[in-house]
Amino acid sequence: MVTVAEIAAKAFDGVAGKIAGVIHPATMNWTEKGAYDPDTGSYTTTAKSDTGRAVEDSEKPVADVFEGYVAGPADVLVLMEGFTTVPKENHTITYAGRTRTILRAQDIVAAGAIYYVVAR
Repeated sequence: MVTVAEIAAKAFDGVAGKIAGVIHPATMNWTEKGAYDPDTGSYTTTAKSDTGRAVEDSEKPVADVFEGYVAGPADVLVLMEGFTTVPKENHTITYAGRTRTILRAQDIVAAGAIYYVVAR
């Protein structure tokens, strides 16, 4: 049986093979809050990251994917593939020499394999 992750990877590979410079290696970064330390009065934090690939979707309006979301002039729709962690609000994604903050995320077909995000 073929998985959604395999289909997504083949689609990204196909595009990358036909159109140079569209599919970008990407790194998603975030910080996880750990246990509270009463001596310091703060929580421990751990920096986390995950890698995959990203492509900006400049054709589809953000509102077509995120109903009711009013996109600002710096907001972009990004399709993410190959990540093992579900993107969340305030994670950052770095690709093609730029770092953007994720504002909204959607797990396409709830498969944990391909995601649409709005990033700024």
